[in-house]
Amino acid sequence: MDQKPQKRSMQHWFRFAAHLLGLLPLALFSLDLLRGQLGFNPVETALQRSGRAAVVLLLLSLTITPLQKIFNLPKLIPLRKPLGLYAALYAGLHFITFAVWDYGLNLSLIWLEFNQKPFLILGLGALLILALLAATSNRFTKAKLRAAWRWLQRLAYLAAVLAILHYLLAVKGDLLTLQGDYTLPLIAAGILLILFSLRIPIIYKALQRWFQRE
Repeated sequence: MDQKPQKRSMQHWFRFAAHLLGLLPLALFSLDLLRGQLGFNPVETALQRSGRAAVVLLLLSLTITPLQKIFNLPKLIPLRKPLGLYAALYAGLHFITFAVWDYGLNLSLIWLEFNQKPFLILGLGALLILALLAATSNRFTKAKLRAAWRWLQRLAYLAAVLAILHYLLAVKGDLLTLQGDYTLPLIAAGILLILFSLRIPIIYKALQRWFQRE
């Protein structure tokens, strides 16, 4: 029996799931916006939701390669690109909410905020990296850059580090004593540390042997 149509069908459903997952936060936010259910501070709600969506989708995109290597699931690879693009989309929406909705694109006020809150620079750095990766994710750029393209894509890990640091420092509280709502950013930081450890050959090869043994 020819398994190629079945394989293509499964990949199609995987991509559909990735797009559904990527669009879900935007759909839920739009629904709450239409219903007027964004709370007493809709700007803060928009910032929190877009920021969380960007971090979650970026971490999911970085999870694809380790899962593929450890469990031998090449069908997952096509999910990496759309998840990464959606992460860039939400990072962009996060910045637009801050610069346009919250500060009315007043450059002097925005500049003052960046001077007073250095964690904004970390977030901007993550956004610029994700925008660069999104702009170079096409086949033409991949063919032109060749081996350099793979190294460029690894900047996604740097973007994740900057985004999570931005997330941690943006929380109102005291990070040293964990007085504040640090649960989600700390979970994100823990997941990123696990993903970094899974890039160590001795670790992922040991897991490969464990999960792929007959």
